[in-house]
Amino acid sequence: MRVDILANDRASFIKPMAEGLARMMKDCGAEPRLHCDGIAHLMRPQSVNFSSLRSFAGSTGRLVSNRRHFSGFLDRLRGTDLIVIVSHLPSSFSPSLLPNIELLRRLMPDVPIVNYDLVYLPSLDSWSRAILKDEKTGLSEDDMKIFRRGKFGMERFDWYLMVSVGGYIPLSPRVHPMSLIGIDLDDGRLYPDQRGEFQVLVDFPQTRGKYPEFREVQLEAIRIAGVKYEQLEGSYTRDEMLAVYRRSSALLLAHSESFGLPICEAQACGCLVFTPNPHWPTAHWLGRDYTSKRDPSFSPNFIVYENDPQVLAERLKAAAASFDPDRVRATFLELQPELYYGDRTALAGFLEMVKSGEVHSRLHPAHRDVGREKAAS
Repeated sequence: MRVDILANDRASFIKPMAEGLARMMKDCGAEPRLHCDGIAHLMRPQSVNFSSLRSFAGSTGRLVSNRRHFSGFLDRLRGTDLIVIVSHLPSSFSPSLLPNIELLRRLMPDVPIVNYDLVYLPSLDSWSRAILKDEKTGLSEDDMKIFRRGKFGMERFDWYLMVSVGGYIPLSPRVHPMSLIGIDLDDGRLYPDQRGEFQVLVDFPQTRGKYPEFREVQLEAIRIAGVKYEQLEGSYTRDEMLAVYRRSSALLLAHSESFGLPICEAQACGCLVFTPNPHWPTAHWLGRDYTSKRDPSFSPNFIVYENDPQVLAERLKAAAASFDPDRVRATFLELQPELYYGDRTALAGFLEMVKSGEVHSRLHPAHRDVGREKAAS
Protein backbone atom coordinates (compact mmCIF):
# COMPACT_ATOMS: atom_id res chain seq x y z
CA MET A 1 0.00 0.00 0.00
CA ARG A 2 1.39 3.38 -1.00
CA VAL A 3 0.72 6.19 1.47
CA ASP A 4 1.42 9.84 0.67
CA ILE A 5 1.96 12.02 3.76
CA LEU A 6 1.45 15.77 3.30
CA ALA A 7 3.31 17.98 5.75
CA ASN A 8 5.49 21.09 5.87
CA ASP A 9 9.13 21.84 6.59
CA ARG A 10 8.72 24.50 9.29
CA ALA A 11 10.25 24.40 12.75
CA SER A 12 7.09 23.06 14.37
CA PHE A 13 5.46 19.81 15.44
CA ILE A 14 4.21 18.90 11.95
CA LYS A 15 7.47 17.66 10.43
CA PRO A 16 8.50 15.40 13.36
CA MET A 17 4.94 14.03 13.45
CA ALA A 18 5.08 13.28 9.73
CA GLU A 19 8.54 11.73 9.92
CA GLY A 20 7.46 9.52 12.81
CA LEU A 21 4.32 8.50 10.93
CA ALA A 22 6.45 7.52 7.93
CA ARG A 23 8.59 5.28 10.18
CA MET A 24 5.49 3.67 11.64
CA MET A 25 3.90 3.18 8.21
CA LYS A 26 7.04 1.49 6.91
CA ASP A 27 7.19 -0.85 9.92
CA CYS A 28 3.54 -1.78 9.24
CA GLY A 29 4.35 -2.82 5.66
CA ALA A 30 3.19 0.32 3.85
CA GLU A 31 5.24 2.39 1.38
CA PRO A 32 5.18 5.95 2.76
CA ARG A 33 6.20 9.01 0.74
CA LEU A 34 6.66 12.23 2.69
CA HIS A 35 5.89 15.55 0.96
CA CYS A 36 7.18 18.48 3.04
CA ASP A 37 5.60 20.88 0.55
CA GLY A 38 2.20 19.18 0.77
CA ILE A 39 0.58 21.67 3.15
CA ALA A 40 1.81 24.58 1.01
CA HIS A 41 0.03 23.10 -2.02
CA LEU A 42 -3.17 22.70 -0.02
CA MET A 43 -2.98 26.39 0.96
CA ARG A 44 -2.34 28.00 -2.44
CA PRO A 45 -5.59 29.51 -3.84
CA GLN A 46 -6.80 27.89 -7.06
CA SER A 47 -9.59 30.41 -7.74
CA VAL A 48 -10.01 34.19 -7.89
CA ASN A 49 -10.75 36.07 -4.65
CA PHE A 50 -13.57 38.59 -5.27
CA SER A 51 -13.66 40.00 -1.73
CA SER A 52 -11.94 43.26 -2.80
CA LEU A 53 -10.35 44.87 -5.84
CA ARG A 54 -6.90 44.36 -4.35
CA SER A 55 -7.62 40.71 -3.55
CA PHE A 56 -9.01 40.21 -7.04
CA ALA A 57 -5.92 41.66 -8.69
CA GLY A 58 -3.49 39.73 -6.51
CA SER A 59 -5.24 36.37 -6.79
CA THR A 60 -5.62 36.75 -10.55
CA GLY A 61 -1.90 37.38 -10.94
CA ARG A 62 -0.97 34.28 -8.94
CA LEU A 63 -3.62 31.98 -10.34
CA VAL A 64 -1.70 30.60 -13.34
CA SER A 65 1.38 29.85 -11.22
CA ASN A 66 -0.66 28.26 -8.42
CA ARG A 67 -2.53 26.00 -10.81
CA ARG A 68 0.65 24.93 -12.57
CA HIS A 69 2.32 24.01 -9.27
CA PHE A 70 -0.77 22.16 -8.04
CA SER A 71 -0.96 20.18 -11.28
CA GLY A 72 2.65 19.08 -10.81
CA PHE A 73 1.95 18.16 -7.21
CA LEU A 74 -1.07 16.11 -8.30
CA ASP A 75 1.13 14.17 -10.73
CA ARG A 76 3.37 13.19 -7.82
CA LEU A 77 0.36 11.75 -5.97
CA ARG A 78 -0.86 9.61 -8.86
CA GLY A 79 -1.07 5.95 -7.94
CA THR A 80 -1.37 6.49 -4.20
CA ASP A 81 -3.70 4.36 -2.08
CA LEU A 82 -4.04 6.77 0.83
CA ILE A 83 -3.42 10.45 1.53
CA VAL A 84 -2.63 11.55 5.10
CA ILE A 85 -2.68 15.29 5.87
CA VAL A 86 -0.66 16.19 8.96
CA SER A 87 -2.38 19.32 10.24
CA HIS A 88 -3.51 20.59 13.62
CA LEU A 89 -6.96 21.89 14.50
CA PRO A 90 -8.48 24.39 13.98
CA SER A 91 -6.79 24.87 10.58
CA SER A 92 -7.67 21.26 9.66
CA PHE A 93 -11.32 22.32 9.49
CA SER A 94 -10.86 25.70 7.79
CA PRO A 95 -11.57 26.19 4.06
CA SER A 96 -9.74 29.51 4.42
CA LEU A 97 -6.41 27.99 5.46
CA LEU A 98 -6.56 24.65 3.62
CA PRO A 99 -8.90 25.35 0.69
CA ASN A 100 -7.60 22.63 -1.63
CA ILE A 101 -8.53 19.53 0.34
CA GLU A 102 -11.89 19.37 -1.41
CA LEU A 103 -10.22 20.05 -4.77
CA LEU A 104 -7.87 17.16 -4.12
CA ARG A 105 -10.86 14.98 -3.28
CA ARG A 106 -12.61 15.89 -6.54
CA LEU A 107 -9.51 15.21 -8.62
CA MET A 108 -8.68 11.93 -6.85
CA PRO A 109 -12.17 10.64 -5.98
CA ASP A 110 -11.14 7.07 -5.15
CA VAL A 111 -8.40 7.88 -2.64
CA PRO A 112 -9.26 8.14 1.09
CA ILE A 113 -8.09 11.39 2.69
CA VAL A 114 -7.39 11.24 6.40
CA ASN A 115 -6.09 13.66 9.01
CA TYR A 116 -3.24 13.01 11.45
CA ASP A 117 -3.46 15.38 14.39
CA LEU A 118 -2.36 15.75 18.00
CA VAL A 119 -5.74 15.64 19.75
CA TYR A 120 -9.24 14.50 18.83
CA LEU A 121 -11.55 17.49 18.23
CA PRO A 122 -14.77 16.14 19.89
CA SER A 123 -12.86 15.73 23.17
CA LEU A 124 -11.92 19.42 23.42
CA ASP A 125 -14.05 22.04 25.11
CA SER A 126 -13.90 25.43 23.39
CA TRP A 127 -12.88 24.26 19.92
CA SER A 128 -15.38 21.43 19.88
CA ARG A 129 -18.24 23.69 20.91
CA ALA A 130 -17.22 26.44 18.46
CA ILE A 131 -16.55 24.24 15.41
CA LEU A 132 -19.07 21.44 15.84
CA LYS A 133 -21.95 23.11 17.69
CA ASP A 134 -21.67 26.79 16.71
CA GLU A 135 -21.69 27.79 20.36
CA LYS A 136 -20.16 30.94 21.79
CA THR A 137 -17.00 30.20 23.71
CA GLY A 138 -14.12 32.05 25.30
CA LEU A 139 -12.18 31.95 22.03
CA SER A 140 -11.08 35.34 20.75
CA GLU A 141 -11.96 36.98 17.45
CA ASP A 142 -8.39 36.34 16.31
CA ASP A 143 -8.87 32.64 17.04
CA MET A 144 -12.06 32.50 14.98
CA LYS A 145 -11.05 34.66 12.01
CA ILE A 146 -9.61 31.65 10.17
CA PHE A 147 -13.23 30.59 9.62
CA ARG A 148 -14.12 33.68 7.60
CA ARG A 149 -14.97 31.42 4.65
CA GLY A 150 -16.92 28.91 6.72
CA LYS A 151 -15.86 25.75 8.49
CA PHE A 152 -16.12 22.00 8.33
CA GLY A 153 -16.91 19.52 11.05
CA MET A 154 -15.80 15.91 11.28
CA GLU A 155 -17.20 15.33 7.79
CA ARG A 156 -14.08 16.82 6.21
CA PHE A 157 -11.95 13.67 6.41
CA ASP A 158 -12.64 9.99 5.80
CA TRP A 159 -10.83 9.02 9.01
CA TYR A 160 -8.74 10.53 11.80
CA LEU A 161 -5.38 9.28 13.04
CA MET A 162 -4.88 10.73 16.50
CA VAL A 163 -1.98 11.10 18.87
CA SER A 164 -4.25 11.61 21.89
CA VAL A 165 -7.71 12.29 23.26
CA GLY A 166 -8.26 15.38 25.41
CA GLY A 167 -9.73 15.27 28.88
CA TYR A 168 -12.29 18.06 28.68
CA ILE A 169 -15.39 16.44 27.16
CA PRO A 170 -16.35 12.77 27.55
CA LEU A 171 -16.77 11.17 24.16
CA SER A 172 -20.17 9.83 23.19
CA PRO A 173 -20.36 6.00 23.31
CA ARG A 174 -20.74 5.80 19.52
CA VAL A 175 -18.02 4.30 17.31
CA HIS A 176 -15.72 7.18 16.46
CA PRO A 177 -13.98 7.56 13.07
CA MET A 178 -10.51 7.63 14.54
CA SER A 179 -7.57 5.41 15.36
CA LEU A 180 -5.48 6.34 18.38
CA ILE A 181 -1.96 5.66 17.08
CA GLY A 182 0.16 7.89 19.33
CA ILE A 183 3.35 9.41 17.97
CA ASP A 184 6.81 8.10 17.07
CA LEU A 185 9.47 10.54 18.31
CA ASP A 186 12.23 7.95 18.44
CA ASP A 187 14.68 9.47 15.96
CA GLY A 188 17.74 9.12 18.17
CA ARG A 189 17.91 12.76 19.28
CA LEU A 190 15.88 12.64 22.52
CA TYR A 191 17.96 11.55 25.52
CA PRO A 192 19.17 12.98 28.85
CA ASP A 193 22.28 15.15 28.74
CA GLN A 194 22.06 17.19 31.97
CA ARG A 195 25.57 16.14 33.08
CA GLY A 196 24.67 16.27 36.74
CA GLU A 197 23.30 19.82 36.64
CA PHE A 198 19.70 20.78 37.55
CA GLN A 199 18.43 23.49 35.22
CA VAL A 200 14.89 24.86 34.92
CA LEU A 201 13.44 25.64 31.49
CA VAL A 202 10.95 28.53 31.29
CA ASP A 203 8.74 28.08 28.23
CA PHE A 204 8.19 30.71 25.52
CA PRO A 205 6.40 33.85 26.81
CA GLN A 206 2.68 34.08 26.12
CA THR A 207 0.86 37.40 25.72
CA ARG A 208 -2.76 36.21 25.78
CA GLY A 209 -5.05 36.58 28.76
CA LYS A 210 -3.46 36.09 32.16
CA TYR A 211 -0.58 33.95 30.93
CA PRO A 212 2.05 36.69 31.56
CA GLU A 213 1.05 36.57 35.22
CA PHE A 214 1.77 32.83 35.35
CA ARG A 215 5.25 33.54 33.98
CA GLU A 216 5.87 36.14 36.69
CA VAL A 217 4.99 33.54 39.32
CA GLN A 218 7.48 31.13 37.75
CA LEU A 219 10.31 33.68 37.65
CA GLU A 220 9.61 34.69 41.25
CA ALA A 221 9.74 31.04 42.34
CA ILE A 222 13.04 30.52 40.54
CA ARG A 223 14.46 33.56 42.36
CA ILE A 224 13.28 32.18 45.71
CA ALA A 225 14.61 28.68 44.98
CA GLY A 226 17.94 29.97 43.67
CA VAL A 227 18.10 27.40 40.86
CA LYS A 228 19.74 27.81 37.48
CA TYR A 229 17.33 28.47 34.61
CA GLU A 230 17.00 29.20 30.91
CA GLN A 231 14.20 31.14 29.19
CA LEU A 232 12.95 30.32 25.70
CA GLU A 233 12.71 33.41 23.52
CA GLY A 234 12.95 34.12 19.82
CA SER A 235 13.33 31.23 17.38
CA TYR A 236 15.28 27.98 17.35
CA THR A 237 16.06 25.31 14.78
CA ARG A 238 14.78 21.87 15.72
CA ASP A 239 18.31 20.68 16.54
CA GLU A 240 18.80 23.70 18.81
CA MET A 241 15.48 23.09 20.53
CA LEU A 242 16.21 19.43 21.19
CA ALA A 243 19.62 20.38 22.64
CA VAL A 244 17.79 22.68 25.07
CA TYR A 245 15.50 19.84 26.17
CA ARG A 246 18.44 17.47 26.64
CA ARG A 247 20.15 19.81 29.11
CA SER A 248 16.97 20.76 31.00
CA SER A 249 15.67 19.17 34.18
CA ALA A 250 12.30 20.88 34.79
CA LEU A 251 9.99 22.36 32.14
CA LEU A 252 7.63 25.09 33.39
CA LEU A 253 4.56 25.16 31.14
CA ALA A 254 3.57 28.61 29.88
CA HIS A 255 -0.07 28.01 29.02
CA SER A 256 -2.88 25.49 28.69
CA GLU A 257 -2.09 22.93 25.98
CA SER A 258 -4.48 20.95 23.78
CA PHE A 259 -1.60 18.46 23.63
CA GLY A 260 1.88 19.99 23.82
CA LEU A 261 4.54 18.02 21.96
CA PRO A 262 7.36 19.50 24.14
CA ILE A 263 5.81 17.71 27.10
CA CYS A 264 6.73 14.41 25.45
CA GLU A 265 10.09 15.56 24.12
CA ALA A 266 11.15 16.96 27.49
CA GLN A 267 10.26 13.75 29.37
CA ALA A 268 12.14 11.66 26.81
CA CYS A 269 15.16 13.82 27.69
CA GLY A 270 14.67 13.14 31.41
CA CYS A 271 12.99 16.47 32.17
CA LEU A 272 10.17 16.87 34.73
CA VAL A 273 7.02 18.83 33.82
CA PHE A 274 5.66 21.53 36.16
CA THR A 275 2.14 22.89 35.66
CA PRO A 276 0.20 25.42 37.79
CA ASN A 277 -3.08 23.71 36.98
CA PRO A 278 -3.86 20.00 36.47
CA HIS A 279 -6.21 20.94 33.63
CA TRP A 280 -3.51 22.54 31.48
CA PRO A 281 -2.07 19.26 30.05
CA THR A 282 -5.25 17.16 29.97
CA ALA A 283 -4.18 15.07 26.98
CA HIS A 284 -1.44 13.65 29.21
CA TRP A 285 -3.74 12.36 31.93
CA LEU A 286 -3.42 8.64 32.52
CA GLY A 287 -6.29 6.27 31.76
CA ARG A 288 -8.24 5.49 28.60
CA ASP A 289 -11.87 5.63 29.65
CA TYR A 290 -12.74 8.49 27.31
CA THR A 291 -16.53 8.11 27.56
CA SER A 292 -16.69 9.17 31.23
CA LYS A 293 -15.78 12.41 32.92
CA ARG A 294 -12.15 12.07 33.90
CA ASP A 295 -10.32 13.34 36.96
CA PRO A 296 -6.71 14.51 36.59
CA SER A 297 -4.29 11.62 36.95
CA PHE A 298 -0.62 12.08 36.05
CA SER A 299 2.56 10.08 35.97
CA PRO A 300 5.13 10.95 38.67
CA ASN A 301 6.90 13.12 36.07
CA PHE A 302 4.24 15.83 36.46
CA ILE A 303 4.28 18.26 39.38
CA VAL A 304 1.35 20.62 40.07
CA TYR A 305 2.22 23.78 42.01
CA GLU A 306 -1.13 25.63 42.23
CA ASN A 307 0.31 28.84 40.72
CA ASP A 308 1.89 29.72 44.05
CA PRO A 309 5.54 30.95 43.91
CA GLN A 310 6.38 29.60 47.37
CA VAL A 311 4.92 26.19 46.55
CA LEU A 312 6.73 26.11 43.21
CA ALA A 313 10.03 27.15 44.82
CA GLU A 314 9.77 24.36 47.41
CA ARG A 315 8.89 21.78 44.78
CA LEU A 316 11.74 22.88 42.53
CA LYS A 317 14.20 22.51 45.41
CA ALA A 318 12.79 19.09 46.28
CA ALA A 319 13.03 17.99 42.65
CA ALA A 320 16.63 19.20 42.42
CA ALA A 321 17.58 17.26 45.55
CA SER A 322 16.39 13.93 44.16
CA PHE A 323 16.62 14.50 40.40
CA ASP A 324 17.35 11.44 38.27
CA PRO A 325 16.87 12.06 34.53
CA ASP A 326 17.14 8.38 33.67
CA ARG A 327 14.27 7.62 36.06
CA VAL A 328 12.14 10.38 34.49
CA ARG A 329 12.72 8.97 31.01
CA ALA A 330 12.06 5.38 32.14
CA THR A 331 8.80 6.44 33.82
CA PHE A 332 7.63 8.14 30.63
CA LEU A 333 8.45 5.14 28.45
CA GLU A 334 6.80 2.73 30.90
CA LEU A 335 3.54 4.62 31.46
CA GLN A 336 3.04 6.31 28.07
CA PRO A 337 5.10 4.42 25.49
CA GLU A 338 2.62 5.33 22.73
CA LEU A 339 3.71 8.97 23.10
CA TYR A 340 7.30 8.11 22.18
CA TYR A 341 7.30 4.92 20.15
CA GLY A 342 3.79 5.21 18.71
CA ASP A 343 1.23 2.41 18.62
CA ARG A 344 1.98 0.29 15.57
CA THR A 345 -0.72 -2.22 16.45
CA ALA A 346 -3.38 0.49 16.19
CA LEU A 347 -1.88 1.81 12.96
CA ALA A 348 -1.76 -1.67 11.43
CA GLY A 349 -5.44 -2.09 12.32
CA PHE A 350 -6.26 1.14 10.51
CA LEU A 351 -4.31 0.06 7.41
CA GLU A 352 -6.25 -3.19 7.37
CA MET A 353 -9.50 -1.19 7.33
CA VAL A 354 -8.23 0.74 4.31
CA LYS A 355 -7.24 -2.48 2.52
CA SER A 356 -10.62 -4.09 3.23
CA GLY A 357 -12.53 -1.00 2.06
CA GLU A 358 -14.00 -0.29 5.49
CA VAL A 359 -12.25 3.10 5.29
CA HIS A 360 -12.82 4.55 1.83
CA SER A 361 -12.98 7.84 -0.05
CA ARG A 362 -16.73 8.32 0.33
CA LEU A 363 -16.87 7.75 4.06
CA HIS A 364 -16.50 11.37 5.21
CA PRO A 365 -20.18 12.45 4.86
CA ALA A 366 -21.12 9.77 7.40
CA HIS A 367 -19.19 11.70 10.08
CA ARG A 368 -21.33 14.82 9.85
CA ASP A 369 -22.99 14.30 13.25
CA VAL A 370 -19.86 13.20 15.14
CA GLY A 371 -19.28 15.55 18.06
CA ARG A 372 -22.58 17.33 17.49
CA GLU A 373 -24.62 15.01 19.68
CA LYS A 374 -26.61 16.61 22.48
CA ALA A 375 -25.23 15.97 25.94
CA ALA A 376 -27.13 13.40 27.98
CA SER A 377 -29.54 15.04 30.42
